[in-house]
Amino acid sequence: MSRTHYGACVVLWIFSLVACKVPEVRVTCIFSKDCILPCSFTPTNGDVKIQWFQQEALIFSLQPAGQRFNHGNMSLFSDSVSEGNASLLVKQVDTRSKGRYKCVVNNVTVTYVVATVEAPIRTVSIDINPSGLIQCSTKDVYPAPLVQWSTEPRLSHALQPITRMAPGGKSLFTVESILKQQNNSLDYIYVCNITSKYGTHTRTASLQLQEITGSEGKDLVIPCKAPKKLQSFSLVWTFTTANKTTDILTYDSRTHKSRSLWDNAELEEDNALKGDVSLTLENTVGSEHSGFYTCAFSGAETRHLIQSRVVITSARQEKDFVRYNLWMLGIVAGLIALLALTLVVKRYRAKSKRNQESAQEDAEMQRMNPDKTSEEPQAGNKLMTQPSASHS
Repeated sequence: MSRTHYGACVVLWIFSLVACKVPEVRVTCIFSKDCILPCSFTPTNGDVKIQWFQQEALIFSLQPAGQRFNHGNMSLFSDSVSEGNASLLVKQVDTRSKGRYKCVVNNVTVTYVVATVEAPIRTVSIDINPSGLIQCSTKDVYPAPLVQWSTEPRLSHALQPITRMAPGGKSLFTVESILKQQNNSLDYIYVCNITSKYGTHTRTASLQLQEITGSEGKDLVIPCKAPKKLQSFSLVWTFTTANKTTDILTYDSRTHKSRSLWDNAELEEDNALKGDVSLTLENTVGSEHSGFYTCAFSGAETRHLIQSRVVITSARQEKDFVRYNLWMLGIVAGLIALLALTLVVKRYRAKSKRNQESAQEDAEMQRMNPDKTSEEPQAGNKLMTQPSASHS
């Protein structure tokens, strides 16, 4: 806490009166917590009059006779006023507590205090809503924060999220930002960053999608690994089907303890120590275990989700699947053969047409030059008999 000597604020120097600059202090108050607005002065043996103003409106006053005036949630540190402490304690801060304050001692302005109020970002959640959009949200934040989306690996084009910020009870904001999935969503990790307006802190949530197929009656491993940057975390595995979500298993990396709520679900403890918290399901049943499994990591400032769409097929379904594939393969092969035959027929017809057109052209040429065709044999005969006549 800085101390200001208001007695030195006016100096007489070469017949000129020069006023000292009143110091200004900036304070960030946390919503619903108590906040101290600092002010100090040089104590004297005489009576002390202390006044506090907010935007030039008197909000607190301590008169020499012991009379007080305040709004009920403000007070001084009575035990230390005689020591020069005029700091104001504001209890249970809300959004109305922000603004510019002035501390006046014995009618002299000692300090200005600029107070900002902040309701920090506590948690950020990320999920896929019923419409298939990726949703990132937080609530009870003040002032309105900044929301930024990115992907890993980075996309070549810009993302186009839709973000809504609405003030609710006590003027605190609820933030909801939605993003459309990419065509090849399984290749990307979606990252949502929410940063306070003053840049004092950032909370991050990320989502990774994957699809897994298992066989009924067999064990299934649903892969999940902690992000490399996340050293300490708590983990919750959940299962969602028919819009109902239930917990499966929990794990704490600090205590290395896990608790399974399903009899057939477990983690490999040795792998969990390395950050591999893949879930093993024993003796899977299609009707019971098909759905969405979410592996949720929670760190100090980070939340990371890996959501897996799991389909458990029965032996009959597998046979039907094989038959269906063979049937589809036969259809595709037939279509390819038909296409090849069609091309051969088209080429044959085209060649026949060209030969026919060529023959017609030859016939027309003969009809157009009848004399030339009749003279050509005679000329040939004449050439053949000429040497014999010469020899005679």
